Amino acid sequence: MIKKIRTTTALLLSVLVLFSPSVGICSPTYTVTADQLLTLERELNALRANNDELTRILNESDADLTQAREALQKSRADLETLKQRLTALSAEAVTVRESLQIANDELKLASESLKKSEQDRQRVEGRLRTQRNIWEALFFVACGVAICR
Repeated sequence: MIKKIRTTTALLLSVLVLFSPSVGICSPTYTVTADQLLTLERELNALRANNDELTRILNESDADLTQAREALQKSRADLETLKQRLTALSAEAVTVRESLQIANDELKLASESLKKSEQDRQRVEGRLRTQRNIWEALFFVACGVAICR
């Protein structure tokens, strides 16, 4: 029974293949003239030239992009260095500001001390002048007494 089904199936397939239209008969045929072929070749050459030019431009753009990336990385490194220097300079500025404040305070104290010393000097000079004047007066009085005797 299975043998009969196989034989029938094989026979039906053979008949279908014989009576089916071929692929070549159904497909349309194209013909190209020499002018059309030359036009196609020119367009193909133009497309190749355009493609080559675009490839060259792309390669240049890649090179420019690589340079720009390198420049950006260098700029970022420089920026980081500058940030570190700015931080260090800010800390140094705080230290200098504190030192300046200390120096100003010491200068103020020195100025006050100088003023006090000047006042003390003037007081001592005044006292010495007074003492000299008293001694001069006593001298003249003693001379006057000595002359009168």
